[in-house]
Amino acid sequence: MVILGSTGSIGINAQKVAKQLHIEIEALACGGNITLFNEQIKACKPKFVAIADETKLDLLQPQDSIVFVGDDGICAMLEACQSQKILNAVVGYAGLRFSLKTLDLDKKLILANKESLVVAGHLITQKIHASYALKHITSNNYQNNLTAEHKKQNYILEHIFPIDSEHFSLWSLLTLDGCSHFDKSPTYYKAFQNLYITASGGALRDFPLNKIPYATLHDVLQHPTWNMGQKITIDSATLVNKLYEVLEAYWLFQTKNIHALIERSSLIHAFVEYNDNALCAHISHADMCLPLAYGMDTLQAKKHFHITPLCINDFMKINLQPIDTMRYPLWAYKDLLLEKPHLGIALNASNELTQKLFLQEKIPFYALSQVNMQVLDKLMHSNPPATFDCILAYRQEAIALSNFFIKNIAQKE
Repeated sequence: MVILGSTGSIGINAQKVAKQLHIEIEALACGGNITLFNEQIKACKPKFVAIADETKLDLLQPQDSIVFVGDDGICAMLEACQSQKILNAVVGYAGLRFSLKTLDLDKKLILANKESLVVAGHLITQKIHASYALKHITSNNYQNNLTAEHKKQNYILEHIFPIDSEHFSLWSLLTLDGCSHFDKSPTYYKAFQNLYITASGGALRDFPLNKIPYATLHDVLQHPTWNMGQKITIDSATLVNKLYEVLEAYWLFQTKNIHALIERSSLIHAFVEYNDNALCAHISHADMCLPLAYGMDTLQAKKHFHITPLCINDFMKINLQPIDTMRYPLWAYKDLLLEKPHLGIALNASNELTQKLFLQEKIPFYALSQVNMQVLDKLMHSNPPATFDCILAYRQEAIALSNFFIKNIAQKE
């Protein structure tokens, strides 16, 4: 397999899981943490390595690996690889290009990069539809064995395996056989009415409401249950990450019936309301190694992989509550994003810009949500971009608007 974003937490865990499952790592790619990357190269001995940051090339110790540099280099490396499974754990919008390249190469995408579907869900779905039609439209056997409803539900997840705990949990709850066409076994899905994902609530879930607008960077990075990178920790405090996950679920499971709740213990990751009105939840300790194992080798994971078990007392910690839009004002835009999912492009562009400025302590915390909401309001009636170039132009429009609203806030401050 190939691991993109190998020095991040998901990339590090992926290497542990690969070792447990005896999966060879053909290629590694990282951004700028060359010290750790050099250690990984020594341990994994990949055939290919790539670094996104060209300025760090002199520090690279590739051993016997063939080296690729920059985004173009990473795409060229994907072409050179024989591996059929690509883990995209690159953070942010930067990971989109590699997801598109993986699908263009007709390889399986193990997806940890939220932004790929948030920004280009329509484009990715189109690619998968085209690939599906090319492969199966003339295959009578395949066509005869699947109902029209199964055909509709299967082919997205034949190409993409979601690593986010929420989407992996939904996949697990919806598959009838617990298997995936990712591993050459047909997948059939249970009929459902509603999908639910959970949120921890982030660092400010118990913060006094009147103090939230001017919460400091230090306040926002004190996550109550997770130890994650700065980006995802800030996105948890604004609930942007949950809006991203709602859009991911929309594209993966082809439904707008998606809801979310705060679950303070982070033990319930998702639950499903089936057509018979029964509810079923996926409950476990949070451990990214579980979805990684299933994405890398579903059959082997089912037989051999396990995580720390729950005990009966753990169930007493479960605490569900609704999301309060006074505390998380951006959540009020959830239904709009589901109605017009292309607005995810604007949300991502605005959020990445405002978050960068917040990390530099140049804007107050309230500006993150306020600017994002103003951009969404302004672009609410825009047309969906149809091509990758149109997505880039739409993204630039959102960035320009964000800068305008940021200046307004700065003048008032």
